[in-house]
Amino acid sequence: MQDNPQYPFPITSEVDRLQKQHTWVNHVLKNKIIFAPVPLNKEGLKVLDVGCADGLLLRDIKKQVPSSAQLVGVDIEDSFFPASDDGIRYEVYDLCESPNKKLTGAFDLTHVRYVMAAAGRIGYQKAVENLVATLAPGGWLQVHELDFSLDGRSDAGPAWKDVNTVLEGMFNAIGMGSDFVSKLPEAFEATGLVNVSSETIHLPTGKLLNDDELAEKSRQAFVLTIPGIIQGAKMFKADVPESTYENLPERFEKEVKEQGAVFRAKIIIGQKPA
Repeated sequence: MQDNPQYPFPITSEVDRLQKQHTWVNHVLKNKIIFAPVPLNKEGLKVLDVGCADGLLLRDIKKQVPSSAQLVGVDIEDSFFPASDDGIRYEVYDLCESPNKKLTGAFDLTHVRYVMAAAGRIGYQKAVENLVATLAPGGWLQVHELDFSLDGRSDAGPAWKDVNTVLEGMFNAIGMGSDFVSKLPEAFEATGLVNVSSETIHLPTGKLLNDDELAEKSRQAFVLTIPGIIQGAKMFKADVPESTYENLPERFEKEVKEQGAVFRAKIIIGQKPA
């Protein structure tokens, strides 16, 4: 697994972080990955995971589906892909591009987790259109994204609020808009998807988990990205007060350890008409 200078984080440490993130999210969600009403017992079921990294999520899905299921993982960086494919097909794909022929109109479920924010080059609406293009008739799209809006977040500590401020500033600067997650259901419907719904989930971290090992994994899953987020916000000249950046990784880590934090996420699903 080699680092790519074009990818913002070292590949090896990023895979480790994503594995910790997956373990934490799965624990909080009681190992529920798929929220769309997809018949997991369907023979020949076809599942696409966009932004698959090393395929950990697909390997978990593989335990829930027939051996005839076809699982495909795509990512912008092939250095993520595991040495052994475990019966899962991997290929390079950039969400900002139209899917190739093999990926078009093929899948019963296309799954996306924490990837949409990377589509600033084309915007969330076009990104949703590219994802919908991968669905077979009757197939489902599921997008799981963190919602960094502070509306109704009286529980947020000062460091957590500053992290949100940086992220909102960066999303605005790259053209996604800080409220893009709340607009995804409308974007789904604009592509013609039906049975669109959105569910809000809460993901406690750190001290709130009452499990030292899991608390540490949840902390590392996010704290390690903060320097890169700050770098990105500055690079795109985000409208963020300079004081917000000061000692932010250390402040957030301390806050998570001492009082915990709660991430809010939305899971949006929609179905392509049969």
